[in-house]
Amino acid sequence: MNNPLSLDGKTILVTGAASGIGRATALYLSELGARLVLIDKNLNGLEEVYGLCATKADIYKCDLVNHDELTILLKSIVSNYQEFNGFVHVAGVSYISPLKTISLEISRQVLQVNTLAGLEIAKYLSYRSMIALGGSSFVFISSIYAMVGTSANCVYAISKAGIHGMVKALAIELASKKVRVNCVTPGFIDTEMMEYNQGKFDSDYLERIRGLHPLGLGKPDDIAGAIAFLLSDISRWITGVCLPVDAGYTAQ
Repeated sequence: MNNPLSLDGKTILVTGAASGIGRATALYLSELGARLVLIDKNLNGLEEVYGLCATKADIYKCDLVNHDELTILLKSIVSNYQEFNGFVHVAGVSYISPLKTISLEISRQVLQVNTLAGLEIAKYLSYRSMIALGGSSFVFISSIYAMVGTSANCVYAISKAGIHGMVKALAIELASKKVRVNCVTPGFIDTEMMEYNQGKFDSDYLERIRGLHPLGLGKPDDIAGAIAFLLSDISRWITGVCLPVDAGYTAQ
């Protein structure tokens, strides 16, 4: 029996592919047969992922904070590839700061990477010439912090809540082009970003976080599987959805 999640023959672009969820997603999609276009600012990490891919992959170093750098890359991608079957915006940065110390400059950088860079890529890839004959699937990575509140996390929450609104608007706008647009909303995932942020919290707080996930904390592959589902033809009637993959966090 054929794998219903097969991505054989599909070309998919993934941002943030050098580590964490992005790395797991790239490798997962590669195992399902996808040809990959991988973007990250960490070239060493990209090269490592490239060496592990089971299918053809092209890698591009790009710092998504830099809008001009991203635009140049996207113009090159549009001219170098015939079509895309999918796009996954995983790249993201966190920003923990109480309201009184929020920096607008850093806030703009967070919004650029987490939200606006994904919007820009979607704009370029939604050109008629870039959409595969059978359509395309765009998947954005949000966060449970788009759905629940927490202290000192306002800017990050804005950037992820913006994805929810963007996904629903684009799902309607691009439906006529056979482009589906969805997002995955993860709970706490055991990644390098989480390890980095752990130093900012005490052990009691971290235990409370673990307790909010009835099925335990997640692994990057848990999110990669949901992404693969939304990219595959098995989800062909799903668009405009923000799918929580959070071990039951938001069910409480």
